[in-house]
Amino acid sequence: MTGDRTKDYVFLSYSHKDNIDSVLQAFESRDYNIVYDTAMLLGEEWTMQARRYIDNEKCKGVIFDTSENSLTSTAVLHEVEYTKKYHKKSFCLLIDNKTMPELCHGIYDDLDDSSKYIMDCIAQNFTDSQLYVNWCNIDWDRIAATFDDWGFRAEQGPASINQPLYTSELAGEHTRLENQQRGYFNFDKQALDSVLAEFDRDGLVVMDLGCANGALTFSRFAGYDRIKKVIGVDYNENDIRRASEAAEGYGDKFSFYHLDLEADDAVARLKAMLRENGADHADIVFSALVLHHLNAPTKLLLRLYDIFGDDGKIIIRSADDGGKLCYPESELLQELLDDYSKLIASSDRSSGRKLYSQLYSTGYVGIRMMYQVVDTCEKDRRNRSSLFDVGFSYRLKRLDELVEANPGNASLAKARDDFAAKLSRFKEAFVDRSFWYCNTSYIAIAGVK
Repeated sequence: MTGDRTKDYVFLSYSHKDNIDSVLQAFESRDYNIVYDTAMLLGEEWTMQARRYIDNEKCKGVIFDTSENSLTSTAVLHEVEYTKKYHKKSFCLLIDNKTMPELCHGIYDDLDDSSKYIMDCIAQNFTDSQLYVNWCNIDWDRIAATFDDWGFRAEQGPASINQPLYTSELAGEHTRLENQQRGYFNFDKQALDSVLAEFDRDGLVVMDLGCANGALTFSRFAGYDRIKKVIGVDYNENDIRRASEAAEGYGDKFSFYHLDLEADDAVARLKAMLRENGADHADIVFSALVLHHLNAPTKLLLRLYDIFGDDGKIIIRSADDGGKLCYPESELLQELLDDYSKLIASSDRSSGRKLYSQLYSTGYVGIRMMYQVVDTCEKDRRNRSSLFDVGFSYRLKRLDELVEANPGNASLAKARDDFAAKLSRFKEAFVDRSFWYCNTSYIAIAGVK
């Protein structure tokens, strides 16, 4: 099972034949604690588990992801019966862009008697007064009101603390980012070379989403004569000013703009930037370590379709704390990662593992993944310290920023001090030559057609 069953939750019922990644990501992005079975295992063990999870007092209700597959699923039928038996509230989430009658009528004639019976049993348990939501036109206000009626709300915890957005203005952050981007140079170049080889023309237009001060943008794209124009955007106005000043040394190849990628008019403004630079579409969209800072990354991926040409390509680099391993002090590393993720809720520390699913669920094609592993093998103390700073030191600075933004929060200040003490212990182990650490980074490449 997936989800936190120690807190209030809603149980999600679905057919294992359906891809529900976009549904799960939507609820997750809104901080709803959803419990669901990733395998939908049949048999006595699964039946007992499903009953236990629906009967649990922490279970505030059940959502049924309703599709042609789920309407004929014995597993889903059991969950419908448990929902009724334990008097749990529920509603249907229609994921096939059809009403319930349309779903039933559309498949009825093709079913055997057993499947018809299952479908009838499931359908008759839902009344017209229950909430039916079409996934293609979901009303989140209505969902929130329904959950509120159940006594179920988005998680309230450290995420409710006033959390400043990530900014490169943190002390020492520009230096850290420069060291980081140098470490990723060959990885990014490998991805870019691979994508450029798929174009049979020159004069290509690139958009760099989340370009910061432009240092990475210049280092990645200045050396490619086949790229005619590079347009960089970032929400940090100071960084854009620095990037624009530096761009003067590159002729008219680079242009930089201030933009919040999650603004309602973001894509319209991206299209306007393209027109301003003599282009009607982008050939390549590049984005490094940006998606995990967004509230709704899949929403942006969907909207970006409007700026691509027919053979457009997207390159996304991301990180994932799950790719960090060490020995010894493995438990201390996990404690640090867990503590940080609980305190800093403004970035997704599990972003890398989601790239393939995010691209697939938003309609991109030809998806392929690349990986880079960096480790401490045979590195001296200076290089180990540098690797530690890139991967960990900034986290304490972000906690300092958080404490500053929430004066008087004693529990937050204590959590910061506890984290600092653990981090100091971890660095002491990290720089020792007998200590092993590795970190995996991820690049996803995909096309629009």
